[in-house]
Amino acid sequence: MGARPSSRLSYRMLVVAVGLGVLCASSGAAQDPCRRCLDGFRFLPSSVVPDAFATTHFFNSTGGGTAVDLTVPVRNLIGDEVDSLQGDIGFLLIDFEYQKSLGRRLALRVSANAVGRVGTSVEAVVASGASAAFGGSFGATVPIWHNQQFLVSAVGDIRHASAYEIDPYGFVKGIADGGYNDSTKQRLLGVVPINRWSLGLRGAWGIRPWMGLKASLESGLADAAATDNESLTAIGAQVGFDFRKLSDVPIGVSLAYRGLNGPARTADVGGSYRIYELGLFYTGGSQFTIGGDFAWSRVALREGSVPDLEAAQFRIVTRIEF
Repeated sequence: MGARPSSRLSYRMLVVAVGLGVLCASSGAAQDPCRRCLDGFRFLPSSVVPDAFATTHFFNSTGGGTAVDLTVPVRNLIGDEVDSLQGDIGFLLIDFEYQKSLGRRLALRVSANAVGRVGTSVEAVVASGASAAFGGSFGATVPIWHNQQFLVSAVGDIRHASAYEIDPYGFVKGIADGGYNDSTKQRLLGVVPINRWSLGLRGAWGIRPWMGLKASLESGLADAAATDNESLTAIGAQVGFDFRKLSDVPIGVSLAYRGLNGPARTADVGGSYRIYELGLFYTGGSQFTIGGDFAWSRVALREGSVPDLEAAQFRIVTRIEF
């Protein structure tokens, strides 16, 4: 009689042990090694410098900014400049990207973005108008060289955007010159389609477990309604520091730069062709990163009489890895 309870207890202990073993095995399988790490450094996101990793992730960047001390030329209806005023321009920006890994050697991604720009004063609205741009892209990342510290990937992207522009001064001047017609209507509210494609290389270097560097070089063509195919080259670099590896403080800091060169440099949806970025991120999560990007950029406006602007921007950046 005493052996039966003992056997039941042994059976229950065996079941519990098997269950714990299965649970530990499943949790170990779920905790994959860091696929965005080189030499122990987990690379930080950036709203201006793209990634070289062929991982599955979702990325979002949302924010805005302002360009101050805009010099606004005041013209009469025959086009002569008679005065100048001061104004500011406000920006709103949002980006989404989803990338799906199809193995170690290929990842495909889609993205969508939107930008809104309007003067914050009557003078700025009259001179530079207002604009909104909506775009999307499809791209691929192919890692071609990878070791413990370095990663180099080939990338390609196809982008399409539609920019909607309101030009009140051009509308009034067009009516004065030729009356109200289809051409003047287009000046009041014009739609400019922009198509771009690019090929290039992206790289990452894990310098130390607390420090990493990533860079990109991409070149291609941009085609807008008012221009033929024009060349465009994008160069970017970011250096990141993870203080969690030095002092257990889950904070990461990054410094980044991106520049667009070539005749089509103003074809960027956001208008920024030179941008410097400071990033501050929480690095305590294994699959989730959130932080902020503070940026100072050079912005080109389509209105040729308005000089390029210096703009301050801030974006909230999140990245979820799957």
